[in-house]
Amino acid sequence: MQQNLILSNRLLFFLFILLCLPLYGQQYSLTHYNTDNGLPQNSVKDITKDKYGFIWLTTENGVVRYDGSAFLVFKDFPINNQRFTFFYGNIKNDSILTGAGYHTILLNKRTAKVFKDSRHSGIRYEYGPHHKRFPVSYNYHPNQGGSFYLMLKEGRYFITDSSVTYQQPVSLKETSLRLKTVFKNRNTVFTLDEKLYNINYATGKVCRITKGKITASYDIPLLTDKNSLVLWSQINNAVFIVKDQKIYTLSHEKEHFRIDRLAELGTLNVQHLTCAFYDKTYDKLYLGSSIEGMKVLSFHQFFSTKEQDSNTTVFYSTLPYDHASVITPKGQIYSRNGMLADKVFETDSQYFVSYDPDKNIIVQDSGKIYAYLKSSSFSTRRLITEIPDIFVDFIHDQQRYYAITRPTSRQYTGGHLVIYKDRSFSRIEKRIPLSAEPTKLFMANGFLWVGTIRGMVKISLDSYRKENIGPYKDIYIRNIVRSNNGRLWITTLGKGFYLLKNNELIKMPLDADKNLLSAHTIMEDEKHFLWIPTNNGLYKVHEQKLLEAADGKKNEVSYYRYTKDAGFNTNEFNGGSNICGNRLKNGDFVLPSLDGLVFFNPLKTKSRYPEDFYLERALVDGKEIRFSEGFTVDQEVQKIDIFIDVPYFANRNNVVIKLNRGTGNRWENIEPGMKISLFNPSYGDYGYTLKILTSDNGNCIYKKIRIRVTPYFYQTVWFKLAGLLLLSMLIVFIIKIRTRILKNKNLMLEEIIEARTQKLSAAIENLEKTKSQLNNEIEQQKKLIGTITHDITTPIKFIAFAAQDILDNGEHDEEKLRRILTSISKSSGQLYNFTLALKEYADIYNHHRSSQKERYRLYDLIEEKKELFDPIAVDRNTVIENGVNPGIYLDINKNTLSVIIHNLLDNAVKFTRQGHIRIESGTEEDSAVIVIKDNGIGMSPSQMEYYTSLHRNMDDKKLLLQKYGMGLHLVLQLIHILDGKIELESNTPSGTVFRIIIKSITDA
Repeated sequence: MQQNLILSNRLLFFLFILLCLPLYGQQYSLTHYNTDNGLPQNSVKDITKDKYGFIWLTTENGVVRYDGSAFLVFKDFPINNQRFTFFYGNIKNDSILTGAGYHTILLNKRTAKVFKDSRHSGIRYEYGPHHKRFPVSYNYHPNQGGSFYLMLKEGRYFITDSSVTYQQPVSLKETSLRLKTVFKNRNTVFTLDEKLYNINYATGKVCRITKGKITASYDIPLLTDKNSLVLWSQINNAVFIVKDQKIYTLSHEKEHFRIDRLAELGTLNVQHLTCAFYDKTYDKLYLGSSIEGMKVLSFHQFFSTKEQDSNTTVFYSTLPYDHASVITPKGQIYSRNGMLADKVFETDSQYFVSYDPDKNIIVQDSGKIYAYLKSSSFSTRRLITEIPDIFVDFIHDQQRYYAITRPTSRQYTGGHLVIYKDRSFSRIEKRIPLSAEPTKLFMANGFLWVGTIRGMVKISLDSYRKENIGPYKDIYIRNIVRSNNGRLWITTLGKGFYLLKNNELIKMPLDADKNLLSAHTIMEDEKHFLWIPTNNGLYKVHEQKLLEAADGKKNEVSYYRYTKDAGFNTNEFNGGSNICGNRLKNGDFVLPSLDGLVFFNPLKTKSRYPEDFYLERALVDGKEIRFSEGFTVDQEVQKIDIFIDVPYFANRNNVVIKLNRGTGNRWENIEPGMKISLFNPSYGDYGYTLKILTSDNGNCIYKKIRIRVTPYFYQTVWFKLAGLLLLSMLIVFIIKIRTRILKNKNLMLEEIIEARTQKLSAAIENLEKTKSQLNNEIEQQKKLIGTITHDITTPIKFIAFAAQDILDNGEHDEEKLRRILTSISKSSGQLYNFTLALKEYADIYNHHRSSQKERYRLYDLIEEKKELFDPIAVDRNTVIENGVNPGIYLDINKNTLSVIIHNLLDNAVKFTRQGHIRIESGTEEDSAVIVIKDNGIGMSPSQMEYYTSLHRNMDDKKLLLQKYGMGLHLVLQLIHILDGKIELESNTPSGTVFRIIIKSITDA
């Protein structure tokens, strides 16, 4: 029997050795929390996680809830002791307990409160005298002679410093073992998977106790080492071992133990560790200390590597070297574990490196292209060609090489696409100039796609015909990438990224911070997620979401952002090289950054989203309240802060919460403070809907909250109804009073109506006068139109007869032809003048009808006309003199008077050569007198008699325009409209004098 037990123990030890092979700890970042940044006290006693996802801590100054970004402290309990110890209870049942002295605190529904069940008072749970709950951490060692108990599924254990007693659940039958449970002031008992274990430091064994009997024994040197620190938690079902600045987890699988190393703790102080909790969901390790608060180790999903003993931190172009490493243009080979080797390539460019078809590595150095030969393990190089320009990118197919180049000096724009005759650099088949500096070369679908700093060019492989890709012409192309399904994606500098579809670039939606404006490249994993490095973080999005956006669907595109807390040394990735990222055969992606090369496996890199969020607490004027679906406040409230509790322990940039305030489908982002604030709300019901993104597929959780702000008594419905009733009664009373008043007013109105009737009669008389004036104006227009119609007919008829005469008689002597043409010219001129005069008349008549008046100085008006006719007069050796009194102001229609003066001056200048024209002014009572004198050929007595007679009988006579022309007729008509007079007389010895008298004059 004993031999079988020995063989069994040896077999278990052999299995243990196999399972305890060294496992490399992960890289991590460390965050330290203490009283400086959220904790109420620096002694953390225990750590656990509830069913809702919140982390809970016990301290000697309260219980603390942690949601990943902020701490919520519970310490204002109505108890006399706030020094809490360890957690116990049942997480799944939402019943987590902790004790402080003789009091118990219950964690339930995301809050902490005093638990009043007497059976669970403090850490004491009486089963006879002096029995209390067994402490779960080694710093809570049992006092000598004390008695403790542990509750397991199989029954209850009573533990003293020298014995372990099992008590059956129903029969209460007891079985005791003599075991030392204390070693150097710390206990040696722990539980795992509802089993009780004892560490025997004397024998170096760990024994399992089942129902009061030792049923198995294990050799676990790490656990039985006297220098190991064991941290265990019954409620978390976890055991941690700390040894030599390393921390391990202990698990039990199929009758054997498994030990996994979590991390190298480096210089971390482990002497005062009190508790540990490992969150597998977020891959974080929480360590509690008795004096240093809590330290959180966030294990990385990304691995940033660089040469440790060098200043080389900035990386650009790289090539896959083997299944797990890359090589730089300088020949340095890197894997996740750092630099593996250095081939020492000579190159002056970190931006270009490439393989040729034989897997030789091509680099550029001082205007020469070299190939480091694979056959020599890249230790020797061969000169391939010399070029005057800089190689930007290089590709090849089965027939030939292709390259894009740019000038060495940046002051020269443009570049070239170089097409070689074969797969060598010996002969150039075609050198195609590019108007802008090229940045990227790609071959797809029978075309060469060339990215430049001014857009993208498509070049046919058959004809080499170039075509610009639109509609975006002025964009700086960084990269051209083909996804697994053949789609082409374009990244740019400062303009976002695009999908190339039907020869057009379709712009993709940006992230909230617009970091995707400068995307370096796009890499697609096997699950069709696109990984996009930028100058501020790495973004992940499913390709299907972008394709839906390209098709015009209004679904929101959500990007998951990774920052340096996930394992980068910097958030700034690098681009601008011919290769901005590599896919290795082991599944890793490799991206260059400003501080190291970043390795990661996209299929193993998790996107962590919140699983839920909670709306249950608010601050109303500084006082905290709790609610379920909503709450009610009065109008005296000045400020309401509704908190959004989100248990989330990754990058908070990926917590996307949107708020709908009940206004259709309009959603707004919640600010980083994770709360909704209302200031001085008026009475009424406020309904809000919130949603939070929970997956890469765009799934969301929705929750609603309703807030009711109670009205004042005068804002209630009953008050309004009562007020309406009183108002109705008041209206009836007012109507009666009003009726009486109206009867009295009717008599007064009759008198007023009679008076107004008289005024109306006077107004009608005025209207009759106005009507008469309008009729006169209409009559004058009819006369003018009739005269124009009659007078236009004669010259038109004469022109027609003259033209027909020329056509009918083909031969004419020169004199007769001159007479006919002269007559046609005069008739045409007369017709032209008729037309101009008619237009002027119509315009002036419209202005005359206007009620607007303008006060102006007569002298200025005459001066304007003088300046207009001075050039013509000078040509005729005639002088025009403005002798008008500068103190005369008029308010009659300026345009009308301007046309009158214009026509009279025009006639005077036309018929005066080597003479003198003078305009004078004067006044007669309230009238202004304008005198225009010239010493030209003058008017004949018959003309003066005609115009004088016409002026006296404007209302009766028809205007005979055909006799003397339309100019003076128009003047007479306008003076008649202005209710003025004109007098004509001969000037001595020659010329004519016009005196215009207008009844309109104002003071200066």
